[in-house]
Amino acid sequence: MSAGGKDTKKKVIKKDNDLNAYILSYKGNEAMATRLAKQLEEKGFPHIQIVYAPDMAKEGMARNKVVFHTFREYVLPLLEKSNRDTIVFEDDADIYSPYSKYKTLAKKHGMNRIAWWKMNRSKGKPDFLVGSTIVSYRKDFIPTLAEVMRKSRPQHIDGFLTKKFEWQKDWDFEPNFGFGGTTSHDSYIMGDEHRKGQTGSDAPKDYVIPVETAGFKHGVKAEGDKPKKK
Repeated sequence: MSAGGKDTKKKVIKKDNDLNAYILSYKGNEAMATRLAKQLEEKGFPHIQIVYAPDMAKEGMARNKVVFHTFREYVLPLLEKSNRDTIVFEDDADIYSPYSKYKTLAKKHGMNRIAWWKMNRSKGKPDFLVGSTIVSYRKDFIPTLAEVMRKSRPQHIDGFLTKKFEWQKDWDFEPNFGFGGTTSHDSYIMGDEHRKGQTGSDAPKDYVIPVETAGFKHGVKAEGDKPKKK
């Protein structure tokens, strides 16, 4: 107490346990990103932000490097500034479980590959986990992620997250393709090829995968694109 009888103790501001949800998308792909944002809101996510990056492939960057570049330049600074744990969604993600489930999953590992496509193993360990559809990052892991990412050249984001960090020390994955899946869509990273969606382990029985089209991207030529077959 002060001499005047007033309590001068500083108020302790407790860190909240909410999750940030960032949707990684591109200018012109608003339809896919806003669909997912609405879905996350319906599942109870309280903090949702769509991160729209420039169309780097249109500027000549190889398609398989676009997600890494976008993450490092536009999403990583947001992760560093926030005091919360974070989940990053690619804009083709599709979820079925409530926010509470994802809060639990995000606490399990520094980096948790929550939804993915397929896995290549070597000597019993994940050698390449394909798909960064839904990935969580605990706040205490962000400095490690930032240091390694800023020292690395743009590359395929899936390989980077698998090979640059130690499995079961820095990261792990959810079994059976994880929690959440993807919509069926024309994949920009795969040269506008139609990519059939995939369901995660928590998909309801007889779930119908949404179909989306990002037609505005057709015709964009990026570094390393192969000539289209006629």
